[in-house]
Amino acid sequence: GVATVLSSIGCYGVTCPQLLKAPFLVVWNFTNACNLRCRHCYQSAGTKSPDELTLKEKLRVVDELADAGVVSLAFSGGEPLISSEFYKVAEAVRSRGMHVALATNGTMITDDVARLLKKIDVCYVEVSLDAASADLHDKFRGVPGAHARALEGMRKCIEYGIFTSIAMTVTKYNLTEVPELIKLGRRLGVNRFIHFNFIPAGRGREIVELDISPEERENLLEFLFEEGKNPGMEILSTAPQFGRIVYDSSSGGSVAPTHFYIGNGGKWGLHELAQFIGGCGAGRLYCAIQPNGLVTPCVFMPNLYVGDLRKSRFKNIWDESRFLKELRDKDLLKPGCGICDRRYVCGGCRARSLGYFSDYLAPDVGCIKNLDGWEKLKKEVVL
Repeated sequence: GVATVLSSIGCYGVTCPQLLKAPFLVVWNFTNACNLRCRHCYQSAGTKSPDELTLKEKLRVVDELADAGVVSLAFSGGEPLISSEFYKVAEAVRSRGMHVALATNGTMITDDVARLLKKIDVCYVEVSLDAASADLHDKFRGVPGAHARALEGMRKCIEYGIFTSIAMTVTKYNLTEVPELIKLGRRLGVNRFIHFNFIPAGRGREIVELDISPEERENLLEFLFEEGKNPGMEILSTAPQFGRIVYDSSSGGSVAPTHFYIGNGGKWGLHELAQFIGGCGAGRLYCAIQPNGLVTPCVFMPNLYVGDLRKSRFKNIWDESRFLKELRDKDLLKPGCGICDRRYVCGGCRARSLGYFSDYLAPDVGCIKNLDGWEKLKKEVVL
């Protein structure tokens, strides 16, 4: 990560936000196949795509990512563990020096699977869990027993010493479950709890009425910040507004440059760090790959294609895409994110803007600073 930043500064100079020669993270929707039917799935996952990359193509993509300088690769989906090719490709990723992460629903993690994940050096497993209540989780995920199997999968990962995280997409359906799920995570010995913003993408477009209000989101993020002060389990959020909450609530004592990190900046200038690295990282700090090799700025922008790995090398797509260049320039953001004094620390979620307005430069109306936009949206959409 540090080498990437230093190399990027050498290439582009110091920019605000900092341009990177390669993303810190690439999220690979490895397959569209899934054994659950989650109501909020951004990928509308279910069955395997007929045009999924072949094993040979997948291994070539791994080499291209490594050659470009990518630091970490997270396998997502669908459910990556359904694919028989997951382990071979994950081993190839590690052999090229990249970190391997896994985003999973947890239902397929048996003792044997956890042992194998440890053996091939998967450093991070993120299990999606919507509630401490099994009934609420199973109803939202569409399969009875999914909650119990997810918990067992997490226990196995923890037993084998794998860094394990709970990922919770918060909606009106499960907002009141947040405190109990955090307590459950602490009891299990989970390393991290991460709140995922609701994004109106995929099947999520069918339940926009469950999106929480800006006030509810602000209260949630403030609660998460306070919970994060307790030892034993990291508390993070994918909401860019969390960067503002952390910085402002700590009077400049802490910074959350991305949802993969929160901590004290030490001797480094905290405000400067947040300005250069903070906020929405779509197309800037990370990007995504679809099962068929199409590249998108973020997994929550599944239909915004910026390149095709069957036709172009990853490095060329990262360097040359017009869409990615626009996402990296926060001065292009439209009001109100574009005129907000925290646009470099936050800048709003570009996927939410795309989902609601078909414009990734539009304001994120999920923010407390964009209440007028939220009220206007409520009149146009049943919220």
